[in-house]
Amino acid sequence: MASFLMSVAVTSLSLPSTAMASSKTSVTVFAASSLQEQFTQAARRFERANPMVRIRFSFGSSTTLANQIATGAPADIFVAADQVSMRAATDISRYTSNYVTNQVVLAIPIHSTIASPSDLTGNVIWLQCAHSVPCGAAAERALAAEGVTTNSPVSLETSDSTTFAKLLAGAVDAAIVYKTDVIANPLKVRAVEFKDTSAASTIYRIGISQRGMTLTNPWVKKFFRYLKSSSVKISLKRAGFQVDSIR
Repeated sequence: MASFLMSVAVTSLSLPSTAMASSKTSVTVFAASSLQEQFTQAARRFERANPMVRIRFSFGSSTTLANQIATGAPADIFVAADQVSMRAATDISRYTSNYVTNQVVLAIPIHSTIASPSDLTGNVIWLQCAHSVPCGAAAERALAAEGVTTNSPVSLETSDSTTFAKLLAGAVDAAIVYKTDVIANPLKVRAVEFKDTSAASTIYRIGISQRGMTLTNPWVKKFFRYLKSSSVKISLKRAGFQVDSIR
């Protein structure tokens, strides 16, 4: 009998925490994989200040995420690495604005002898993102502006993160990736910048869904505003993103 009463007592004591966990409100954010580290940290800070909210992320290629949203994926907020991807996310594309700017560079191992994009010839093995994704489109613009002849990339990757991962793994000699990737790994790789930084840049867009504009879930608007706040933008600037204004 005593053990039974103790079991009941323990069970009843556990109920409030279970109820509290199930009552948390979720905010779903789709974002370019290059934002993963800074956004994850931002979400942790937001959740600590607002324990009744849980931020759920889906990181990946902006092109892939936009297609998922267009076919019904329930994203409350979307941050894309280019305007084309944002425009394809039809539920979100009406409520958007410029967010930050990133730049592609030629990333090479720290002790590499490669000195410029013109060295991407002969036996040099390199890769870039596919033409259809933002980092690939920026790479194409940067190479064209550079006016150099190169050999062909060994592959065209589906996202910036997979491109950079192959460089870190030693699978290639060089890769055209975002500058922010290099800044985050200063002991492993270094960057060779393209001459035309404007051609090599891509402007990220941030948007909120139509349902997020309603009062159904006020936390969507609150986290949306937080992502645009000075504290988050400062962390993005430290990571290598260009931020137009910090208020």
